This record gives sequence, structure tokens and C-alpha cells, in this order.
Amino acid sequence: MNTEASTPAAAEVPIIILDTNALLDWRVFKDPSASPLAEALQAGQLRWLASPAMQTEWGHVWPRSAFARWQPDQALTTTVFSHAQMVDEPPRGPLKCKDPDDQVFIDLALHVGARWLISKDAALLKLARRARLLGVNVMTLQQWSTLPLAS
Repeated sequence: MNTEASTPAAAEVPIIILDTNALLDWRVFKDPSASPLAEALQAGQLRWLASPAMQTEWGHVWPRSAFARWQPDQALTTTVFSHAQMVDEPPRGPLKCKDPDDQVFIDLALHVGARWLISKDAALLKLARRARLLGVNVMTLQQWSTLPLAS
């Protein structure tokens, strides 16, 4: 695993970090706000970076019985990380998240210079102003879906 861009062209593609709530919106709840995200990932207009800890958390969360009424498609949920570039776990960054389970998302976003961290988690959203000062825009999937990709 590597956190560096593999080619100069890859370095120009904006990086996005998706937390578990964003993945739930995309793959379990099938929120229409996720369509622009899926299209941008498939078109190579975004690079989604993720770490093994994020993938492990996803594997523990999506199968929970609380989500059964949405009838998640197992093929969609188990293959979601095929859209991500896996990287090493990030070092602890300068911002502290009140929810220790979400610390890895803000740490990775800051470490790799992500343009966006997509989350609905209140603890991560509370870091939005401070993260923006460090170059990362923390927002919900619904907010992101209304932006022009180049913003």
C-alpha cells in the first residue's frame, strides 16, 4: 500500500475520503445524492482513498440488522471498496475527533491532502471549519452532490 500518487496524472485527480455513513447512503440506502459520486469515481474524476481500518469498519457496520429493511444488495456492499485506492493507515493528525472511531477519517483526509471528507457524523462535521483551514472540506454527501466537481 502506498499513500503517494502513482502517476503525475493521478496526482491531479481530486482525492475524496468517504466515511461509513457516506457508504451507507451510497450502497445501503441508495440515496440519489450518491449518483454524482459514483459517476465521478467511475469516470476517474475522483480518487477515493481508504485504509484497511475503514474497510474493516464497513464490514462490521453494513450487515447489521438495523439495515435489513433496506435490503442491501450484498454484491454492492461487499465490493464497494473496489472503487477505492487502499493506502496505509495514516499517522495521527492535528485535529482530534470526539468519536475515536472516526479519527481515522480526518487523519487520512489531512495526511493525503484530500479535497473532501464526506460524512454525516456530527463529530466529523464539527471539525469542518478547522479542517477547511487545513485544506479539507468536510461535508455531507448531500452537500457535496450540489457542488461542481471542480470546486
